Amino acid sequence: MGAITQILRWAAGADTLPENEDFDDGLLLDLVGQHALSGRLERCLPGGPEWLRRRLGGPVVAMHADTLARAEAHMRAVGRIVAALGEQPPPVLVKGIATGLLTGDKHLLRCGDIDLVCADGGPLIETLPRLGYKRTRAPFLHELGEFTRAGVEIDVHAYLPVPGYGAVRDADLTPPEHARTWYQPRRAPSMHAISHGRLVDGGTVTVGRVTVPDPCLLAIVLCAHAFLNFTNMWSLSHRAKPYVKLAELADLHALVQHEAFDTQRFLALVAELDAWDAVRWAGWASTVLLGRNPLPVPAGTGPFPRCLWWDFWARPPVDEESLLLPDWFDVAAVIPALGGRIELDTGRPAPPWTVEVRRDGDQVTVTVGLPQRTDAATERGRVDFGASGTEWILSGGELSAVGCHDTCELLSGRRVRLRYRVPGAGGEVLVGVAEQDASGALLSAVLCPATWRSADPEGGR
Repeated sequence: MGAITQILRWAAGADTLPENEDFDDGLLLDLVGQHALSGRLERCLPGGPEWLRRRLGGPVVAMHADTLARAEAHMRAVGRIVAALGEQPPPVLVKGIATGLLTGDKHLLRCGDIDLVCADGGPLIETLPRLGYKRTRAPFLHELGEFTRAGVEIDVHAYLPVPGYGAVRDADLTPPEHARTWYQPRRAPSMHAISHGRLVDGGTVTVGRVTVPDPCLLAIVLCAHAFLNFTNMWSLSHRAKPYVKLAELADLHALVQHEAFDTQRFLALVAELDAWDAVRWAGWASTVLLGRNPLPVPAGTGPFPRCLWWDFWARPPVDEESLLLPDWFDVAAVIPALGGRIELDTGRPAPPWTVEVRRDGDQVTVTVGLPQRTDAATERGRVDFGASGTEWILSGGELSAVGCHDTCELLSGRRVRLRYRVPGAGGEVLVGVAEQDASGALLSAVLCPATWRSADPEGGR
């Protein structure tokens, strides 16, 4: 265990005191922020070694003071929104400052964006621009949009998803030996919804004008959110953040100890929302990283399948240390779990396409050749280096892309070319292509590893 991750775990509630002084203060403080542990670490420091108090005491106090100031700003922002909604049902705040408000413990306050679940998205979305918020992200799935004003980010949710493995089966996740292509059965995960009505039916707590769920539902929300982040191996958000946020696991310990936590109600909600996979994973993660499972459900034992892209699933090895670092995943470690090229068995063969990866200095060029004709309404692609990548969409002859590429362009002959700045002499990348019909349904998809070592093209179909 590295010195930095040992201190992070200790701040989050693990019993082992940090002993190793060999770490970079700036890097540690950056990770304290990413794991939202400033208040917890401030509370722990008086009981820790003197050298740690000397090195981190001042910066951590300042960091948590900033968190408290932001928490006050978030409460004021939500208060203004609730007042502006008038007779409309107030939205419910989840994650972020919710645990700190519910417990009344300021050391548990953490601030990222403000996640609001609304009864009716229309009035809230109409209200936010009147309060000076600008839309900064379009609707996507359960998220009705992101709105930002003076550094305060509001995420509006129609509901909160509770993911599960659903039809994903362990037996489907072993690639065949010596086969060039792994035809993986298409297995859709399950997804249950926690609506605004469900959040308020069980009783909520209101602090000022801010409404938060009861500890049972909030615990399930945090399990579901943490489980989704772990299973989703797409590097599409392109933000430096760890797969597991320790504050979410630490919050579970605090919520279970809350006087209003009802074990029987919690178990009934887990069954009703089919949250078993998320809760068992959270118990495993808490046991592995913090030394104890606080939840009244036996911890899972793994291995836990993870989603590579679309409905591609695999069981890559899990490096517990890397879960706490903002490095996403190591493509080289994932590739052995794939066995090579994967094609989803959708009943429609994947189109003939090519991928060429070429390196020139510190620039890597990925060129994907598409078939000259297709009846698909949309073609999508993925390029993933593990810590960064791109998803592109080609529809109606127009190409769009999100990600960390320097350039993304459509060349003659229906070739998509992307350029990246990638340090190092060689490496691996995952490249995929998928087709959709006009309704957005997936027609076919293929994902394969490609490597480069020089300026010569490498890759496969």
